[in-house]
Amino acid sequence: YILAALIVILAFTVLVKIPKEKATLKESIVDFDTTEVAKIILNPKSSIGNPYEFNKENGKWKVMQGNIISPTRQMEVENILGEILSIKPQNLVSKSKAKWSDFEVTDSTGTRIRILNKKGKSMADLIIGRFTYKQVQNQLSMYGRNNIQGTSYVRLHGEDEVFGVEGFLALSFNRSFNDWRDNTLVTFSPNEVTSLRYIFPADSSFTLSLRDSKWLIDNAPADSAKVASFLSSLSNVDGQDFNDTFKPDVNPDYQMIIEGNNLLNISVKGYRQADGTFILNSSLNPDIYFSSNSEGIFKRVFKSKKDLY
Repeated sequence: YILAALIVILAFTVLVKIPKEKATLKESIVDFDTTEVAKIILNPKSSIGNPYEFNKENGKWKVMQGNIISPTRQMEVENILGEILSIKPQNLVSKSKAKWSDFEVTDSTGTRIRILNKKGKSMADLIIGRFTYKQVQNQLSMYGRNNIQGTSYVRLHGEDEVFGVEGFLALSFNRSFNDWRDNTLVTFSPNEVTSLRYIFPADSSFTLSLRDSKWLIDNAPADSAKVASFLSSLSNVDGQDFNDTFKPDVNPDYQMIIEGNNLLNISVKGYRQADGTFILNSSLNPDIYFSSNSEGIFKRVFKSKKDLY
């Protein structure tokens, strides 16, 4: 009798209850045409910082907070929209407003994302709350290693229901303003470079140039291994500390100009400060300035002759 009762309960669950619960779930949290998106307003958790917004101007995205307007990292906004559209509810965890704080989907505890079209009309408005995770064993992986499976909690603004969705959405969206900004200082392919001109104070300027497959410092041979290592390090340099108050009113103390085949000239300027630190700026990101001490990105960019012999 017990076995028969369990079979009946199992059959009811599989054939009736589970399909009914799935039928009440949304197929997706939101749906919109990404080509119509003109603005994204992001309110991170209060501990992260103040709200900021993304605006599309002449086909390019910029992120703004207060009076600071900055280009975004490449493909960041497209990734935002793609991730939001891919949110699919796994289960309905609550229908009660009283449970919002438990899942951190209130206006103050969650991360609110609003998406607007060119006319300022709302296309999506959701709040991303906390996430949970658990280790699950992957039987197909070597040695039966465990994987981490995450569940995030999401609520549409203006609605009571809270949904559990797969993934760690809070990690993707609950970020500070500077995390979204383009922090490129220098980027190029080392194989394209043919010369680097350094303009330094006094008479310490020099040119590193490639002639007949050999690197020369002015007219003297350079250490090819050191040059190769330097170009590899220089080919992808990102600034770390944005300086949004610096306004240059003098010529730079240091300058580097990169030239090459199929390569637009790249100029990096360095300004020495009274406290011994430096401000750097690049032609690749002309409106952005970065702070650096003598051991930071300044040292990666500005080399002396002795570093390359």
